[in-house]
Amino acid sequence: MPSYPHFIAIDASSREESAFPVAIAWSLENGTIKTALIQPEDDWDDWDYSLEDLHGISQHTLYQLGETPWSVIRELEHDLEQPLLFSHEPDITQILLERLYDACGRELSVETADHSDGISDPQRLHDWQLDHALDHQPCDERVRLMLMLYAGQD
Repeated sequence: MPSYPHFIAIDASSREESAFPVAIAWSLENGTIKTALIQPEDDWDDWDYSLEDLHGISQHTLYQLGETPWSVIRELEHDLEQPLLFSHEPDITQILLERLYDACGRELSVETADHSDGISDPQRLHDWQLDHALDHQPCDERVRLMLMLYAGQD
């Protein structure tokens, strides 16, 4: 069975600096993808209604079905074989992870890197990026697509 690096994607409440994480997806070493909705903290109030069309998540859904930041962090850390996560947008992912960890009063224990770092064929990567609009996909689909690119199944 192949072994994969850990990929991660996070959907945000807005595109603003004060955005908070609303959904998270990450992959396990065996390629399985896990997802979770994140229940907002009381001071997380930045919301862009237009993004609901992109990620399909309403505030009501988060309050009803979201997991606490602590639950999400606990599960994520339990699943990781190593603390390096690969992301389509590592800087934004890092900020949203920091916000998640801050909500629990914890220091960030993982780091992010660009998912394309391990792709040696720049033309293949360029063509793949043109074919798959990662910015317009929900977090679980972004993780699935990064796994496919890594496996060479694009």
